[in-house]
Amino acid sequence: MGERYVEVSVTATLETTEAFADFLFAEGALGLVIEDPLNNSPEILIRASFQGSLPIDPLLKRLTVYQRALAALDLPGAAGEIEIREIPATDWAQSWKEHFKPLAVGKRLMIAPPWEAGPFPENRLLVRIDPAMSFGTGHHATTRMCLEALEAFMEEWAGTRGPVVVDVGTGTGILAIAAAVLGADRVVAIDADPEACGAATSNLSLNNTAERIRISPGGVEALGPDVRFDLVLANLDSKGLCPLYGRLVAFLPPQGRLVASGILVEEEATVAAAARAAGLRVTARQSDGEWLCLTMVFSSGLDTPKGGARFSPWGLRRGPPGRASDE
Repeated sequence: MGERYVEVSVTATLETTEAFADFLFAEGALGLVIEDPLNNSPEILIRASFQGSLPIDPLLKRLTVYQRALAALDLPGAAGEIEIREIPATDWAQSWKEHFKPLAVGKRLMIAPPWEAGPFPENRLLVRIDPAMSFGTGHHATTRMCLEALEAFMEEWAGTRGPVVVDVGTGTGILAIAAAVLGADRVVAIDADPEACGAATSNLSLNNTAERIRISPGGVEALGPDVRFDLVLANLDSKGLCPLYGRLVAFLPPQGRLVASGILVEEEATVAAAARAAGLRVTARQSDGEWLCLTMVFSSGLDTPKGGARFSPWGLRRGPPGRASDE
């Protein structure tokens, strides 16, 4: 029997759609499909896919509590119907093909799946992403804001070469690929999920960026102790991000930046305090609904990146460009 996934569907309205989408992503949804209402109906169906191994009963209890919280705010349709069904992996992938459409992000990027032929605007840099079973298509606020912060960093870059970037928790590889497309000299992408590394590796071939991006399974321990990166990208939730600050800071030269997304606005004080304790200060803040993206620099650093970080090739303990070996 093949691998299966669980789909949680909740009926929302225009007023509650974004709130439910953010909640389901925060709970670990692999992807969302938001269906347009039919016949002028106010109801909008949100379908979220989760790994079949996820304990579903606790999730449903939290979703019900969240519905009550939205209802307490007098939002119409907050207590919509919830349904659950199991779906094969092949059906999940087909659902993405039906609903993943090209998306313009920031000033220069266009995110599109490989099955979309275009034409695309000539003034945009194309990033092809096949999500497979991994997170990251640019449609969610956390990824989109990270891409915009990356673009802003690249616009400020004044080095004689492109910056060197590390993408922590790469998922589909969208941030790493976008960094390369925007002009990064070298990109290291790490992820503890082997499926994510496989999806990211496949996406490199769609974008002709394999020579400049190195994918490594594992966490930050995959990086050598003396490496330095001009930019660290970390689209992680707060629980995963805060304990990593100390290690991520160690990868930054005095002029380096850290872009952190995946942060709930209500957790900003906690995240900012952890950042200050690690010697970082916030230079840019962006929010979208309940989500927050912060760009940070060492307190002693300069405000404009100049380039010049130096470290061992690829910033990894072993292996050539491409996917890391499992030795």
